[in-house]
Amino acid sequence: MAPRPARAYSAPAWRTALLRASAIRGDWTSRQRQPVTAHASTDPAVWTTVLFHEPSATMTAVLAVRDRLVALVGLRPSSRDSFRVLARTGDEVLVGSDDRHLDFRASVRRTRHTVDVVTYVEVHNLLGRLYLVPVRMAHAAIVRGMLRRAAKRLDPV
Repeated sequence: MAPRPARAYSAPAWRTALLRASAIRGDWTSRQRQPVTAHASTDPAVWTTVLFHEPSATMTAVLAVRDRLVALVGLRPSSRDSFRVLARTGDEVLVGSDDRHLDFRASVRRTRHTVDVVTYVEVHNLLGRLYLVPVRMAHAAIVRGMLRRAAKRLDPV
């Protein structure tokens, strides 16, 4: 049985243990879920690597456009450190970074039948709120695409 497509869930109160431990305030949150079969990799570190450290050509292009636009207002470009691993447990990996306009965390969690990516953002100022306007519009679709791509690689059924 092939996995179903990824679905979006709004879950502002949903926090994993690693997200709670990071003490990040959830000014904006998003959770995307990808159903997987029993044949999928169970290692959240493997999923994290494919999702954040082996981007598709499309994601590389999206980040390049983002970097050009944010440079106009003095924000840092994305880098490998933007998605550095901050913590891990047996079923979850937490990536993220902090900046002057906002801090973000993304939890990658492998459950029995799904892989979840939960994003938490803590906004620090007006620039952070303005930055989130376009991010909020595109984020769910981008993460769902990343999850589908990762599932094709890590769920061979």
